[in-house]
Amino acid sequence: MKSRRGFTLIELLVVIAIIAVLIALLLPAVQSAREAARRSQCVNNLKQLALSIQNYHDTNGCIPPSGAYNTPNDPVQNRPALNFSMKSKLLPFMEQTPAYNAINFNFAAYINNDGSDINLTAASVAISTFLCPSDMAVGNAGAYGAGSNYANNCGLNRFLNGWECDGPAWFLGVDANLKRVVTLASVTDGTSNTAIFSEVLKGSGRSISSSTKNGVGVIYNGTSGQQAFAGQVNPNFLQYQDCRAKGLTMIWDYKGERWIEHDGGRGGAYHHIMPPNQKSCFYGTGTSPVAVDSIITASSNHSGGVNVSMLDGSVKFIKDSISWQSWSALGTKASGEVLSADAY
Repeated sequence: MKSRRGFTLIELLVVIAIIAVLIALLLPAVQSAREAARRSQCVNNLKQLALSIQNYHDTNGCIPPSGAYNTPNDPVQNRPALNFSMKSKLLPFMEQTPAYNAINFNFAAYINNDGSDINLTAASVAISTFLCPSDMAVGNAGAYGAGSNYANNCGLNRFLNGWECDGPAWFLGVDANLKRVVTLASVTDGTSNTAIFSEVLKGSGRSISSSTKNGVGVIYNGTSGQQAFAGQVNPNFLQYQDCRAKGLTMIWDYKGERWIEHDGGRGGAYHHIMPPNQKSCFYGTGTSPVAVDSIITASSNHSGGVNVSMLDGSVKFIKDSISWQSWSALGTKASGEVLSADAY
């Protein structure tokens, strides 16, 4: 009786090669499917934020404030600004009432001037709706509170608009220019053409040079080339050019550090000066008009652009290739631009 012949080494290697080829063919498809699922979850998160804006407006007659500023001589423990983010006001409208009830709005969102951290418990609650699953960065090591990937639209440079955001953002506080309440009726550019939330990649906890779109520009007191702000050219466009030219990319630890705070980049505002996934720029304190407000740019790990929720409750995918003019038009609420859907 003849014995059964086993596989030869050549046959075994051929089978292994075929399996390897099949895996190589299937792996990109699996990864693509996973990213599609993550992107879909991100869209759902932004949809919930957009709908919570609608519900807040129905209840309170306005868009929630993006932050608040106290008087300089606050009698209660010399507190800093009660700088709670827009997202903290939306918690009851997105089934996060326990987290909202844990916040003491009589104290600062961050650490008080006396060192107390009254709101640490609430700030440390990780809320999945505030996190894009495509961004795996853990944020700054040892950060106060839980992180966030979604920032609210502040518009363009506040300095050039009397310190008032020209996006759908407004602030409680003592400055008259910061108390102009924003309602949907005041969004004359149209709610379908005005952004309210977009993505911002979290910081990585590093501060090394990088070419990734997670980066921000180096801090500096820019002076050269900025006197043109006094001229006739659109000053926001000049700031866009300035950031492109001088904003050396760098990882910034504190991006998306805590959802509870309104500070730009940390957990609050982003801006519509640099189109998606381009540089963000931080400007130091100085006398130049460009040196008084920073640029936090929308950014994501989704290929080709970012998800943006609009004031009408919709969510749109905005490509990196959008023009500066169209991107800035999506950021302002009442500038009178004519913007067609095919512009983005």
